[in-house]
Amino acid sequence: MKKLLIASLGVCSPMAIAQESESVLANNAGEDAGVPTIEFNAGFLRGDNVDVSRYSEGNPAPAGTFSVTLSLNGEYRGQRSILFVPVSGNSSAQPCFTRDELMALGIIIPAEKGQSIAFGEGRQCATVDKWVAGSTANYAVGDLHLDLVVPQAFLTKRPRGYTDPNSWNEGVTAALLDYNSNFYTQRNQGKDLNSANLGVTAGFNFQGWRLRKRINTSWTNESHRHTESLYGYVQRDITALKSQLTLGDSVTSGDLFDSLSLRGVQLQSDDRMLPEGLRNYIPVLRGTADTNARIRVTQRGQTVYETVVPPGPFEISDVGALGYGGDLEMTITESDGRERTQVIPFSAPPMLLHAGVSRFGFAAGELRDEMIKKRPKMVQGFYQYGIGNMYTLYGGGQWSEDYHALAIGHAFNTPIGGISMDVTRAHTKLKDGKTSEGNSVNVGFSKYLAPTDTDVTLAAYRYSSSGFYSFRDAAIERYGSKNNYTSTDYRTKQRLTLTMGQNLGDIGRLTFSGSLYNYWDDRSTTKQYTMTFNRSERYFAWALSASRSSSSDGRSSNDFMLSFNVPLGRYNNAQRPAFSSLYTNMGFDNQGNMSMQSSVVGSQGENSELTYSVGGSLNRTKRVSEQSADVNFAQRKNKHSDLNESLNGSVNYNTGFGQLGSTASVSNKSKQLSLSASGSVVAHRGGVTLGPRLGDNTPFALVHAPGAGGAKLLNGYGSRIDGNGYAIMPSLTPYRENTVAVSTRGLPDTVDLMENETIIIPRVGAAVPVKVKTIVGAPVVLIVRDENNDYLPIGTELFDSNNVSMGIIGQGGMAFIRGWNAAEDYLYVKGTSGSQCRIYPDKALAQRINNATGNMIRVEVACRR
Repeated sequence: MKKLLIASLGVCSPMAIAQESESVLANNAGEDAGVPTIEFNAGFLRGDNVDVSRYSEGNPAPAGTFSVTLSLNGEYRGQRSILFVPVSGNSSAQPCFTRDELMALGIIIPAEKGQSIAFGEGRQCATVDKWVAGSTANYAVGDLHLDLVVPQAFLTKRPRGYTDPNSWNEGVTAALLDYNSNFYTQRNQGKDLNSANLGVTAGFNFQGWRLRKRINTSWTNESHRHTESLYGYVQRDITALKSQLTLGDSVTSGDLFDSLSLRGVQLQSDDRMLPEGLRNYIPVLRGTADTNARIRVTQRGQTVYETVVPPGPFEISDVGALGYGGDLEMTITESDGRERTQVIPFSAPPMLLHAGVSRFGFAAGELRDEMIKKRPKMVQGFYQYGIGNMYTLYGGGQWSEDYHALAIGHAFNTPIGGISMDVTRAHTKLKDGKTSEGNSVNVGFSKYLAPTDTDVTLAAYRYSSSGFYSFRDAAIERYGSKNNYTSTDYRTKQRLTLTMGQNLGDIGRLTFSGSLYNYWDDRSTTKQYTMTFNRSERYFAWALSASRSSSSDGRSSNDFMLSFNVPLGRYNNAQRPAFSSLYTNMGFDNQGNMSMQSSVVGSQGENSELTYSVGGSLNRTKRVSEQSADVNFAQRKNKHSDLNESLNGSVNYNTGFGQLGSTASVSNKSKQLSLSASGSVVAHRGGVTLGPRLGDNTPFALVHAPGAGGAKLLNGYGSRIDGNGYAIMPSLTPYRENTVAVSTRGLPDTVDLMENETIIIPRVGAAVPVKVKTIVGAPVVLIVRDENNDYLPIGTELFDSNNVSMGIIGQGGMAFIRGWNAAEDYLYVKGTSGSQCRIYPDKALAQRINNATGNMIRVEVACRR
């Protein structure tokens, strides 16, 4: 409203003799020479004693603190509260900055600027041109937008994605509980299977330390309850080393040695503290479900992720901390009992670093592996350094009672791509007392070929001699494994992984991924290849994929799939159709199995809080049984075909306190129903707040907007301000700028947001407080008269007893204000001559305002000296 009142002063064309732009930029002190003089005729304005002299040189900015949008050299920097102070020789108040405020924006303050200039309200601040010569501050009063222009030489030179460590926010003390739960019931051919799963992460943040404990409990009507402690640790940032110190359970880096789960102490570089482009990647798991299916992801025999997905393609990108290596196994369990297992090779990319960048890791503790009968103790170290833009050197070692290994390698950039090469020499003491020695050579490659638009995301080859054992393999060999478990990469002789993509212009895109493992024991070679072609047509997109896999027990399979994605019209939130997309896919394999499923999906709500899908599927499964024909045991094969037809649906709803979901299906052979709930509980100084899931040690914002109950957070996964004025904004990116914004939709009429957007840079796992300035109170239009019963001059500004600007007088003495405590607080007006008058507290007036119940009220008041 203040913005509209200010702008209106410059558009009263009848009173202007010479007309200029509606909004005039406020320049730095001493720069008024470029602003043309405009004369206004006060006789055209209603009311007496109208002072319009201050507008003769444009639309001046009044003194006071204002919430404005800020940009630096045209780059948006968010919404901030800026102090404007009067400056001699300039009719417009100027923005005033402290040294810290400018440095936080990335502006370099010259060393000789040791003393700042004091302006009003006891603050040590100065205009930007006083801090940095040649700088200007341009303020568009009508738009409430401030643009700072600073010479490039005085801007901090930062690589892409850089953030100042001094701005990393460690947050406040808080206790948290993050949970995800699901209940699954299935009746298949007369047999009932009921299961439930509850995963809980408890945490406590204090003075930069983060305590986390993850527990997973599962139950079935067949095996009853099983509780597993996945991890527990205390951690903090070591900023000077760009690293994390972890005490307890952690996962070592898989850069040089295989990734291991340890219980002990670890100091490990955290690439997230570096600018973008230097961080390791986390795999995205993709697959297709034929029905409402359970997805279980394991790493080295331990379940690290579990969820339920509806039919169709799915993508999982929030598996959590996996280290930087160690193959994953994803098991898809369909509602009719079918299971499919997919191995996802997971290894670190080539080791090339920028010049001067280093990475390191040190860990000491005991091996924490559920598949090994004993937990041997070990120490591991690793260091990597970029000597130049073309060369990186690295090395490390592992030491244990019966095992030690040394590794050295280098990475270099070539015209054909980035290449890494390293060799590991291991000495192992076996359980029979014998020793074994061997070498393992690893070569990695990554390249984007611009001429052909081909990207080789990851190519790696490892050869290990017969005497080589990794630390985990040596532990299995010496102490044995539970249930004779062996992982895909146990005692490998050769291992090859490749992922690449080829853009074909308007034709589409072709991608390929593959892996090959062969072994020193009698297991068969394991292979997995997938090729996918994607193409977008005018009204739909489609994809064709073919894959071949063979397991170590000799079984192989060829699979083919054709899928379509059809958008169901364009829409906006006001005219959203019931369903937005149609997904269809058909698949078959070389065993005669066939599947076809189709579903429509839709969403409702301003931020798609409600999502749902309805579909059907058809699955034909071929079974081969062998029967004895006579006493000679001659064999004959009978082929059986099982046909399963089903209808399915799913629904998910993001509430202010978490997410609720359900899936259901019915077929000619089975019925299935699942219920899920997830969310978080955070206890802090302001109380207890419920919200969406926080994620695996990811930072979150604790937003406080007093009086704004019911308002939504933009991109907040359904989060709303609760009755205490708090909300949780989850899934922030650590060490990067994150925008936290409150939507003005849903706000009560008695609340105004002074700042609805804030930029924060959180540390990992931090609970960062974000205070949103609000003005709470009934909206009031004051009609202000002086002691002579005349209207106060247009443009006169109203202040409260704390010198906070409350509004500006318009025509007819009217001013729009909010948040005035008329029973206890006075307002005052400062005239151009320096004289003041006050609007004194009035309990009867306060009662009238309170009785307005949110409706705007007009009241007349007197301003007395």
